[in-house]
Amino acid sequence: MRPRRILLLLAAALALGLHLTPRGARRPGGRVVPPAVWSVPPARIPAPGPPKVVEDFLGPGDGVVSVHVASLAEVTPGVLAAAWYGGSREGARDVAILLSLRDGNAASGWTRPRPIVTATSAEQELGRHVRKVGNPLIYSDGRGRLELLFVTIAVGGWSGSSLNLKSSADGGITWSPATRLVLSPFLNISELVKNPPAPLEGGGWAVPIYHEFLGKFPEILWLDVPGAPARATRTRPFGGRTAFQPALAATSEAEAVLLCRTAGEQTELFRSHTADGGLTWSPPEPGGVPNPGSGIAAIRLADGRLLLAFNDAPSGRDNLRLAVSADGGQTWRRGATVASEPGAEFSYPFLLQASDDTIHLVFTWKRERIRHLAFNSAWLDASLEESSK
Repeated sequence: MRPRRILLLLAAALALGLHLTPRGARRPGGRVVPPAVWSVPPARIPAPGPPKVVEDFLGPGDGVVSVHVASLAEVTPGVLAAAWYGGSREGARDVAILLSLRDGNAASGWTRPRPIVTATSAEQELGRHVRKVGNPLIYSDGRGRLELLFVTIAVGGWSGSSLNLKSSADGGITWSPATRLVLSPFLNISELVKNPPAPLEGGGWAVPIYHEFLGKFPEILWLDVPGAPARATRTRPFGGRTAFQPALAATSEAEAVLLCRTAGEQTELFRSHTADGGLTWSPPEPGGVPNPGSGIAAIRLADGRLLLAFNDAPSGRDNLRLAVSADGGQTWRRGATVASEPGAEFSYPFLLQASDDTIHLVFTWKRERIRHLAFNSAWLDASLEESSK
């Protein structure tokens, strides 16, 4: 077969593979998404107290050369789980997904990181070739069950990725075999994940994911777990080549905000909004905050405000800063700079507010360690006041 014809067939397969669930499509089990009903508790003011912040590293040392892309989950009240990947370098065959646990009531701190996914173990569990593993996202129902979404790649780079799911019913001690999520009937590639999911009323999750092959754009993964197998589909808020790697923050039962990393010449993060449970999204617009082509994190706080972690510069990743929005991400007030050093890298932040209202931030620290900050709203608000002087 001629090379041109092969390319045309591949392009046609890709076009079919990019077919996304139509609006209101029925999922297995009878559920219809979108529109979704976001599970958003009423806004409340956390208990007052003096400003407090604690900083540490995850684990006593992970023994690998390069680490990246950390995520956090609250397993049960006071108990945290963290997952990230590490190896000799990003994309190497020896990269493993590592897990560390921390009981807030214990003085021992984070447990020593242990591998829960390797290229070899994923290959055995999935029954298919795995060249390397990448981005992990860990999240929890808050009652001891953990879910781990992670990336595998058989051929090529990140644009050839697939998403996979593992579960733990005992707080991360043991894990189910991995299953591959089939989100497209053709190719089923170029699906990646970074930021936390939004819970849905009645169960299930809306996970912000993204696509990087022949375009860069955000997607929403609608996921039902537990299940055997997990039921999943995806929708696309918008297409294009400039906004991807989204953070999703639901602000009411019907409304949510997408904040996206940028690609190309745009130097501000992009913002999009839905008022109908993800059925339609506004066209992406510059969000008034710098983005030097780097990962961001954003969550809705208990008091209803949005909290953002980002690299506050037109280029480079040598600082990491916090900002707060009281109007759904339309305007931002800058807060503390949590890391800064010329020429260093502080990147890929991840945010979580625990059930005791403590806010947790993890991020890549110089590609050598995963840094962790735990702080309260009083410390955050004090940093906003200090930054405005």
